[in-house]
Amino acid sequence: MNTTIFKDRLGLITILAYFALCFALMLMENTGASQLPDTAKDINLLKLMQVVLTTILFILPATIFCRYMRDERSAFLNMNAAPHFYYALTAAACILFALPAVSGLESWNQLIHLPQNFGSLESWMRKKENDAEKITLMFFQDKSIEGLVINLLVMAFMAALSEEIFFRGLLQQMLIKNKINAHVAIVITAILFSAFHLQFFGFIPRMFLGVVLGYLYYITQNLWVSIIAHFCNNAFAVIVMHFSINIEQPIGVTFLFLSLVMVIGQLVMLKRFANKINTIQ
Repeated sequence: MNTTIFKDRLGLITILAYFALCFALMLMENTGASQLPDTAKDINLLKLMQVVLTTILFILPATIFCRYMRDERSAFLNMNAAPHFYYALTAAACILFALPAVSGLESWNQLIHLPQNFGSLESWMRKKENDAEKITLMFFQDKSIEGLVINLLVMAFMAALSEEIFFRGLLQQMLIKNKINAHVAIVITAILFSAFHLQFFGFIPRMFLGVVLGYLYYITQNLWVSIIAHFCNNAFAVIVMHFSINIEQPIGVTFLFLSLVMVIGQLVMLKRFANKINTIQ
């Protein structure tokens, strides 16, 4: 076995082992009794802890991994160059067109019930979902512009940056470098990305978003593209919550299908444009 193959396999094993450890710790933390914040000070502290946690969980390990396990160092994450304007525009458009599909998939996901024998597990899962929703609502108690900016920073930018660095930049890329089919690698990464959030009744729409983000990165080979798309998705949710905009409308099968077609169309056009750019270069 040559050195490159060995390093790629070791890198993938390291990332998967780290993910399994973090997932187990998150699962144990969520299994215990949780106390919801009840004061503005506690809520602000929770926001700060979220920034620190995402930095420690995702950004720091990625930095260490690139420093000691990749010859490319920082270039491995494909963040050294600003994305082409068309890439960034397509990233935002993909998220816009994906919103109806996400909404429809979320409504369908909410209707899923576990078998009767797993009733206690489902009750626990729904309780955790309700607790997470309560915490999210508490984050939006501050309706000032300052509160909006802080939430955009914490819940939109930091979440997008840290999660894309780890899931698309590290995990997806290492799966592909280990000769796993790119489409399979994108789906595997999307599944693990969704599972890590431990929001079981939003698993399918989040996995769908993970697939879209995975293709955006794979096609452009620029991590900033998937970060922009991820940020747009989160920022849209933050703005809707901040201004208490009611957008809950039933999504029919036809509209959901149209949303999927529009997203696929955007990705196909992006692929063609990327091929032209690569040919010119």
